[in-house]
Amino acid sequence: MSSPSSDTQDSSSRMHAIVRSTWIIITVIVGIVVLGVGIVQVTASPKVCSSCHEMQPAVETWATSSHTQVGCPACHEEPLPWYRFPQTLAVRGVMFQRDISVHVTSGEEGTATISAETSVTIPDSRCLECHDPSTEISMRFGTLIDHTAHLRLNDSCVSCHAWTAHPEPDADKALLFMGACFDCHGQTDVPEASGECGVCHPPEFEQRPVSHEPSGWQNEHGELAKPDQQQCAMCHEESFCLDCHGLEMPHPTGWEDGASSHGPVAAENRQVCTNCHPRDPDFCSMCHHDGFQPKEGPWIDQHPELVVERGASFCLECHDPLYCYDCHTIERVEAGSGKHR
Repeated sequence: MSSPSSDTQDSSSRMHAIVRSTWIIITVIVGIVVLGVGIVQVTASPKVCSSCHEMQPAVETWATSSHTQVGCPACHEEPLPWYRFPQTLAVRGVMFQRDISVHVTSGEEGTATISAETSVTIPDSRCLECHDPSTEISMRFGTLIDHTAHLRLNDSCVSCHAWTAHPEPDADKALLFMGACFDCHGQTDVPEASGECGVCHPPEFEQRPVSHEPSGWQNEHGELAKPDQQQCAMCHEESFCLDCHGLEMPHPTGWEDGASSHGPVAAENRQVCTNCHPRDPDFCSMCHHDGFQPKEGPWIDQHPELVVERGASFCLECHDPLYCYDCHTIERVEAGSGKHR
């Protein structure tokens, strides 16, 4: 039979064991929560996303957007309270598995990209967590937007703001956003909404885009206009281009060859060509003189060797037989001299 003092010691030992176990359990739980919340915070950084090269293009465009203070999860994940971090980690685990799958199944290393189809759709509720859907918004570009009308007519926020978080690299931001407007607005035929400047812009708005400011814009605009003529059509009618270029722009189909090609136009009015193209005759030689090497000097210095190599018929494919005599008129060929004037 145990003594009272022995029972007291056993009871005290059990209590100490229970307290110690409780603190261990609490410490483990707190450690798991802190570690989990820490992982959630760390993986929310765009730097983590950019560590995967398939995601780098998306991170690079985000870095030039107006959302650089907003992390990726703010838009691409359903917002959850901190205590639901296990669910957040599970969602990011699925996304990580998706990205790894793209990487593994890519045909060539470095070429895989994350398809927009696999990205989480951004619902309006996600946008409204930060943005106030007020009736009229005044933009820094001098634009007044009646959001009530647009929300009624459009499907969602991203139907207009598709490139807000991931704008196209090196694009004029004003024109980039304005391009979304012209999915409905327009200048020609019967657009869904008018494309006139005054519909959105107040009279004092500076209508000349930033991209037009360089002094050489008139000579350089073609490089931007060719891949995206819609940017030009937002402000200019087609006649605007015709009045300046003197012909259809961009060049019509068959412009390089055929009866209606550039040859007759150039022969009638060379100024039409030189408005945009260099006046240097070797610009034409790039296409018209097979074998021409621009780095080796002008065509007039190169052609003798090619004539010797290929014969005069090579010239006569394009030139009249008397064309050569404009330069090569023989005054006298003395025996052994080979002199020409």
